[in-house]
Order: sequence, then C-alpha cells, then structure tokens
Amino acid sequence: MIAVADAIAKLEALSEERAARVVSLIEDLAELEARENAEDLAAAHDGLAKHKRTGEAVSLDDLEKQLGV
Repeated sequence: MIAVADAIAKLEALSEERAARVVSLIEDLAELEARENAEDLAAAHDGLAKHKRTGEAVSLDDLEKQLGV
C-alpha cells in the first residue's frame, strides 16, 4: 500500500488536470464504498429483524452465508 506522503508527492507531480481527474476517481471510489457499506448494513439489519420476528436463533456462519460474506 502506498503511503499518504508518497501519494501526495505523486499527485503534485501531475498536471492540474490529471491530478483533478485522479482526485475525482478517489472520491467516486469512496462514495461507492460508502454505498456498499450502507447496503451491507441494511441487509444485516433486515436479517436480524427477520430472525427476531421468528424467534429463530441463527449462527454466525448461517448469517454470513445469507449475506454472502
């Protein structure tokens, strides 16, 4: 993994336009990751609510399989 200082140095070496595109891609990736995390959390909450309604105990292995983890 690249160190933050190394990443900043590489960005500074790029043209303004190219650096802006790289930063834009990083922001897009961060947004995508946040959305995926929110979807995973919602799925976990839904699964937990389902099992609470039924009163059925669920193992961690079963929950992970249901969530595709």
